[in-house]
Amino acid sequence: MKIRMKNQIQLDGQIELIDQVYEAELIQKGSYHYLQFVNEEEERVILKFHDAELNMTRFSTPKTAMRFVKAGKALVGIPTPMGVQTFVTETHFYQVDWANQVLKIHYELKSQDEERLFASYQMTISWF
Repeated sequence: MKIRMKNQIQLDGQIELIDQVYEAELIQKGSYHYLQFVNEEEERVILKFHDAELNMTRFSTPKTAMRFVKAGKALVGIPTPMGVQTFVTETHFYQVDWANQVLKIHYELKSQDEERLFASYQMTISWF
């Protein structure tokens, strides 16, 4: 199986497009689906998701954990050159199309106090 992650990132008025494909494994446990793969940096990545939430864990050093809640906000810890920083993800659109094996999510990454917007994202994850 393969996973394709397409991401449109808007940062400081510029748009960056990322399109990545990896070999993946899909596992279902209860209402959760897990997609596991190894990225280009040889880090194991696990996506855990269901109809209303996505957790993305990258087993880097240090580990990166991101959480996205349908129509909601979540605290996340992201490694930066200054250490692990806490941010907020605010998800505006979240949809899983099980029949076509696609998850679409639009979100913003903000400072913990939500006063500063770092970037806006439109991500599509498909597995086939």
